[in-house]
Amino acid sequence: MRNFIILALIVMVFMSFMPAAKAESPHPKLTTAEIQKVLAAAVAKAQEIGVPMGISIVDAGGNLIGFIKMEGTFLHTTHTSFSKAYTSASIRKPSSGSGIPPQITAEIASVTDGKFTTLPGGQPLFKEGKAVGGIGVGGGRGEQDEEVAQAGVAALASK
Repeated sequence: MRNFIILALIVMVFMSFMPAAKAESPHPKLTTAEIQKVLAAAVAKAQEIGVPMGISIVDAGGNLIGFIKMEGTFLHTTHTSFSKAYTSASIRKPSSGSGIPPQITAEIASVTDGKFTTLPGGQPLFKEGKAVGGIGVGGGRGEQDEEVAQAGVAALASK
């Protein structure tokens, strides 16, 4: 019974962050060229600040669609960058400062096998005003991860 209540709470939290779906317009998706553009911009920013990073991009469903692990990056960045991207895509907000209470965050992380995190470095990706995924970056200090993720977001927003 306790697990059912926890799962129900998690579903309610996620649903509160999701905008209502509109059936009349198709949901845009990231193209291969856009994924490459976002990754390239993030890598360029990481090189500029001199910190090797692991960079993940997920689609709106949290599925990994792009990843790069720069030379010299720590092993754990494969997992942390994915978790940050997954979190941002799922709540359509940055992975840090989501507003989700810590006790709920711990429960969500538990039932998602550690995919959910509040570490900085995850940003949602939007296209045509709709959430299409997330970018997650790991390997530096929190503010460095954020800076690199923002570079990826900006690249997608530019034409």
